[in-house]
Amino acid sequence: MKKNIVIACSKDWFFRDTQVKKFIKQKNIFILKKKKKLNIKNLNKINPKYIFFPHWGYKVEDNILENFKCICFHTAPLPFGRGGSPIQNLIKLGFKKSTVLAIKMEKILDSGPIYLKEKVDLSGNLSEIFERISKKIFIMIRKFLKRKYIPKKQLGKIKNFKRLKEKNNSINFKSDLNIIYDQIRMLDDTSYPKAFIRKGEYKVQFFNAKIKKKNIFLNAKISKEY
Repeated sequence: MKKNIVIACSKDWFFRDTQVKKFIKQKNIFILKKKKKLNIKNLNKINPKYIFFPHWGYKVEDNILENFKCICFHTAPLPFGRGGSPIQNLIKLGFKKSTVLAIKMEKILDSGPIYLKEKVDLSGNLSEIFERISKKIFIMIRKFLKRKYIPKKQLGKIKNFKRLKEKNNSINFKSDLNIIYDQIRMLDDTSYPKAFIRKGEYKVQFFNAKIKKKNIFLNAKISKEY
């Protein structure tokens, strides 16, 4: 008999992959998307072998961490890159590639020992990056279901990232063209607010950016804010 598994994910990007869609249809897979559903009473009923967190935007209660095997996934070469908006912060720092890590979830954010890692390309827009990350996470989940892994302590200097806020998405046109391009593409997914500028009572949002020679080609949406 298959053990029950919980996938707690507050964003939809992980579930877009065809293989993931097929996988989560199994009767022993329970999907939790809302914070209120991730509680000790509900989890005790499910009795999962693992709780996987591909993307979770909320604090997990200590009693859950203490009573269940919680594994989260983080795109950064930890301990460099603990904290929020790791993909965007890595791109801003000039990273072209990163690792997607499966780590034991502990009370201190992103501090747990590392079970598994996969390489991922950070080129293209955020939707494309999420698609690659989703595939890598799915590979690691399948590995967990086949055998046990002993996590290894994080080694190296800690670098904490700050979560980007909407004000950080405003484009500075005094920046280098490549920086502007990166800022647009790293936010280009339906689950994130787009890069933008404000002009009077209007907000202009940018997406589908392509850079060619010394030009950026893109789509824009103009909306009245006030």
